[in-house]
Amino acid sequence: MNSSMNWRKDIPMTIYKVITLPLAESDIVNQTDYIAFKLKAPGTAINMVGGFRKTISSLSMFPQSHELDEDEELARYGIRKTYYKNYKIFFLINEKEKTVYILRVFHMLVDYKAKILKVFE
Repeated sequence: MNSSMNWRKDIPMTIYKVITLPLAESDIVNQTDYIAFKLKAPGTAINMVGGFRKTISSLSMFPQSHELDEDEELARYGIRKTYYKNYKIFFLINEKEKTVYILRVFHMLVDYKAKILKVFE
């Protein structure tokens, strides 16, 4: 077998632990409860929970590939974001611990900066 065909096996792949913080968990519950109970669409809410979980768990690989927030202050903290439908999922990477911390989950129309900065208070 040609060794050039196996070059990927020697590249270490870091798998990060992903921890959803209580505020982010609460954000997900609030978003999906609103859809399930106020909009009376429980099936949609169940699908959303699955979508949030899948998007969040995907951050265990290559979380650095996601952009820093466009707000300069949040970017200085190292806050990154990923998207699921019309929602932004904000997170921090702790390289030393190889851990991704999910901070908050907001609809794109929410003014989120002050709410995210409360995590650091």
